[in-house]
Amino acid sequence: MRIALTIASLSVLLAVPTFAQSFLTEELSPRAVSLGGAFVGLADDAAAALWNPAGLFTLEGIGILGRLAMPAPTTPFEIFGGAVSGGLLGIGGALWHGNKILKVPTRREQTLTLVAIGVGVRERMSAGVAVKLYDERRTGQRFHGTGVDIGLMVRFGWIWGGLAVTELLGTRLVGQRDFVELPMIVRMGTAIHLWGSRLRLLAAIDLARSEELRAIRGGLELQLLEGITLRVGWNGRELTWGGSLGVFYIVQTDFAWQADGWAVSTELAFGRR
Repeated sequence: MRIALTIASLSVLLAVPTFAQSFLTEELSPRAVSLGGAFVGLADDAAAALWNPAGLFTLEGIGILGRLAMPAPTTPFEIFGGAVSGGLLGIGGALWHGNKILKVPTRREQTLTLVAIGVGVRERMSAGVAVKLYDERRTGQRFHGTGVDIGLMVRFGWIWGGLAVTELLGTRLVGQRDFVELPMIVRMGTAIHLWGSRLRLLAAIDLARSEELRAIRGGLELQLLEGITLRVGWNGRELTWGGSLGVFYIVQTDFAWQADGWAVSTELAFGRR
């Protein structure tokens, strides 16, 4: 009952005018993209910093990740990025840097630098926070600002649940003449682990004041063989799909089909199992 009241209270706080939608963050992880963005209740890799920083406490060792885009000629943007992540004794963290260039209707360039940390309590509950530094150039202006995300996660055997608040209290990017608002979004989701965690069913909901930012998401992740995984999802607008190839938990490549082009990331990990 207390959890339900807390969630309801957070939803009421969504009172920031909407002038801009997502700022690159959601697109940096091909794995999350291929799962339709239903990642807030799973968040078990470096992309937790982008979707639910509370999930960072599950990380072990050190990982170095690079994210590339292979867009089709008709794709209106290009995205590049990378991350360094790691964890020890129930405390995990990640540093991300990403760049997005939009080609049409007018050229825009977005840059995001993000630092996040997640802390776990007895492996059942964790909390996390992410600080994001934004920079955008468009229409002859440079906009910049700082945003904050917070997240919670609970894990009870084969059922995990997550709650994340992005752009806590709203974020304003200030330019020379104008400003842009990034609205707050409350995300709730769950991950159900079946078949020895080889099959994961994901569901999530985005709550926001603006109707166009609300979404019901879903995803399915199936590990066929050791190191070979297939994924499919629904992001609230369209079907998404992708997969991954890994070698001994040392190298893993994730891919997703995105906006008429491929999104690919490769991570080199040390000390993980």
